[in-house]
Amino acid sequence: MNVRIIIVLMLLFKSTIYAQNNFDGDFLFKNASLITMKEDKLIKNSSLLIKDGKIKEILVGKLPSLKVKKIIDLGGKFVMPTLSDAHVHLPKEEKEFKKYLILNLINGVTNLRSMRGKWEHLKYRDKYNTKGSIYPKLFLSAPPISRRYEFTKNELVSFMEAARKFDFIKILSIKNEKIFKQLDSLCKKENISIGGHFPSNINDKYIFNSKYKSFEHLGGLVTDGEAFKERLSKIKEKNIFICPTLSWYDIGSGRYNYKELRNMPGMNFIAKETIDNWIVKTKAYRTKIGKKEYEKEVREELDKLNKKYIVIKKLYDVGVKMLLSPDSSSKYMVPGFGMIGEMKLLKKAGLTNYAILEMATKNYAEFLQQNRGTLELNKEAEFLVLNKNPLIDFAALEKIESIFLNNQFLAKKDIEALSKSISFN
Repeated sequence: MNVRIIIVLMLLFKSTIYAQNNFDGDFLFKNASLITMKEDKLIKNSSLLIKDGKIKEILVGKLPSLKVKKIIDLGGKFVMPTLSDAHVHLPKEEKEFKKYLILNLINGVTNLRSMRGKWEHLKYRDKYNTKGSIYPKLFLSAPPISRRYEFTKNELVSFMEAARKFDFIKILSIKNEKIFKQLDSLCKKENISIGGHFPSNINDKYIFNSKYKSFEHLGGLVTDGEAFKERLSKIKEKNIFICPTLSWYDIGSGRYNYKELRNMPGMNFIAKETIDNWIVKTKAYRTKIGKKEYEKEVREELDKLNKKYIVIKKLYDVGVKMLLSPDSSSKYMVPGFGMIGEMKLLKKAGLTNYAILEMATKNYAEFLQQNRGTLELNKEAEFLVLNKNPLIDFAALEKIESIFLNNQFLAKKDIEALSKSISFN
C-alpha cells in the first residue's frame, strides 16, 4: 500500500478516535512538560485533562476539540506528582495542627504518614481531610507500643479494638516475644499492618512472618555482614518498605555551627524565642561534654551516616522499595522544609534523582495502595507545577509555582498567601 495512503488513513483513524471520545472536564493544563514518575523520562508538549479530581486524558501534541470549564496554559513548565512524607510526628496541640499542615502543603507535601499516633488524631483527620480540603491527607498510626507496656492478652485485645479505626500499628519497641506474637496474631485477625522500629529482642523468623510492612531508620540493617545479607533477603522477599530518615541523624550529628542551625530551611516559620532556646540548649550540651569529646562525637555520628549510605545503595540495587522522610521531629527541623535536604542526603548514597523522587511519590502510593503517585489515566490528580526540572536538580522544588489537589488549583499567589499567614517574618 502507498505510504501516503497509509498516513492519510492513520490521520483519519486518529480523528475518529478524537471524535468518539468525549473530551470534557473541569480543568485542562496545557503546554506542560510531564514527569509522570512511571519512568525516568520527560514528556514535552503535553496536556492533562482533569475531571472530578482524576486524570481523564493525557494528550501529547495538538489538542482535539475540548469542552472544559477552566484552561490553564503552563507555558512548558514541569509537572510532577505531589510529595509524600512517610514519617511524621504530628503536633502535640491542636492549635498547631493547621499550621503544621500548611507548612507541608507549601512545600508540595500532600500526604503524611503519622508515626507517633494519639487517640485524638482521628478527630483531627475528620476535621482536616474533608472532601473539599486542601490540606495534606493523613495516614494515621495508633498510639505507639513500647517495651514499657507489659500487656496482658485481654489488654492487647482492648487496645486493638480501640485501634481499629487507625491505619496501622506503630512499634517503637516491645517488651518480649510473647507480647509480640499476641499482637501480631491480633493484627492478622484484624488485617492491620505494623510499621516502626526493628525490634532487636525478637527473633527474625517471627518478625519476617508478621504483619510488619515497614522498618524505620534502617533499623536492623546497619549490622554485621551475614545478618545484613539474611535480613536484606527477607525484606526483599516479604516486600517490606524501608524509610531511612537520614536528616534526623545528619542534623543531630552536631556537624553544623550555630549560624548554620539558625538558617536551616524554614526557620522563618519558627518563633525567634524558640530558636534562641534551641541554641541555648545546644551550646549548653556542647560546653558540658567539652570540645574534644564534642568533635569525637561528630566524627562518630558522621561515620554512622556513611555506613547508612552504603546500606541504602545495597537496598536499592536489589530492588527493595524505600520511602522518603527527613523525620522532622527534632530541633532545627521544620515540617515540609526538610524534604529537599533528605533528597540531597540520599544522593550521597549514589541514587539518581528519579530513584529518590520515586520514594516520595510512586513508592508511597504503592505502599499504601493508593490510586495516586504517578501521572496516569484515572489516577487521582495531585501534582506540582515547577519552573525547573527536579530530575536534574532538586532545587527546582524550592519554588513551587502551583499545586493541584482535591480538584482544586492553588496558584502561586494562593501558596504565597498561605505562607504569609503562618510566617513570623
